Amino acid sequence: MADITRSIEPFELNQGFGENPANYARFGLKGHNGWDLKTKFPDTPQGFRNILSSWASKFYAQGNEGNDGFGLYFEVIVQLYNTYKLTYAHCKSIESFENKNEGDTMAISDNTGNSTGSHLHLTIKRGQLQNGKFVSDNYNNGYFGAINPQEFFDELRKYKKEKGTTSAPEGCLVPNTPEWRTKYEQVVSSATKWADTLKILEIADDTNTTPSDRIKSVVGGYKSRETDLSNKLNEKSIEVSKATQEITNRVEQVGRLEKDVLEKDKYYKALIDALNKQLKNGSDALPLAQTRIGVLEGQLDEANKAKGRALNDAQEARSQLDACQKGTLVPTPQLIFSLVIQYFGNKLHKGGDKV
Repeated sequence: MADITRSIEPFELNQGFGENPANYARFGLKGHNGWDLKTKFPDTPQGFRNILSSWASKFYAQGNEGNDGFGLYFEVIVQLYNTYKLTYAHCKSIESFENKNEGDTMAISDNTGNSTGSHLHLTIKRGQLQNGKFVSDNYNNGYFGAINPQEFFDELRKYKKEKGTTSAPEGCLVPNTPEWRTKYEQVVSSATKWADTLKILEIADDTNTTPSDRIKSVVGGYKSRETDLSNKLNEKSIEVSKATQEITNRVEQVGRLEKDVLEKDKYYKALIDALNKQLKNGSDALPLAQTRIGVLEGQLDEANKAKGRALNDAQEARSQLDACQKGTLVPTPQLIFSLVIQYFGNKLHKGGDKV
């Protein structure tokens, strides 16, 4: 029996780390950024093979890139002497889980995404969890932080020999699980002392088993982030209130604009009617009247065009006003004026109701 469990057993590589650099240059990589493990065996001729947990693994994330990239994939966090993120790509299906122990089945391999045949692609990155997010070490190493998986399995072999347990080290806080969210909410809302935090997280304050400095830093980061988000929310609420007041202040101004447009419309029409009457009373005034009518008709046409543009602008801004009223959009000064014009443009369109 092998001393460690690899992701696919039996273990056989189709493509190693860093191989075929020419094929991966278009992706900005120096070469293949992981291992491709064989999945087609006599008992799995289509490549539908169990993907196994190599050590105590905590679910981190999953996604589906369709026919591109990794296809259906998922990621786990494994804590050894260092913190690792393992990405398993081209899957057929993924189990719903929070934690898996060594040898447990996590998913089924396949040929999804950008793949030339059934296999399991394994990418491994070494890094840290910062505020619940994994951050890779040496991201600019030519593989976007990915390392040769052999480094992980070498450390796993040593760790397993010295520690002799498959349970995850305490203090490995991994996001995106109900358990993690519950603990986090308790910590940020009620824990004011380190002893309280340890009790909530069910962690022993023992430097031999718990990376206490890291946990203190992470929890402190959570609390700081929660405070920052709360402050930003308050700032946005104030901005929305100011914008709402500005809209109210512009209502009267736009009301006067609406009235002016309507009065000009009536004025030009009255002048045209008066000149038409003069034409009926004397032919001597005909040339002058015709000239005057042409000028007035042109001015009336411009007024109607201006009104039409205002109505179009109002209709276009309607969706922005709705978003602002629902609190999903913070209006800028330009947006405020557009929303106000829209509001009264609708009233013009409906028949010139007064404000």
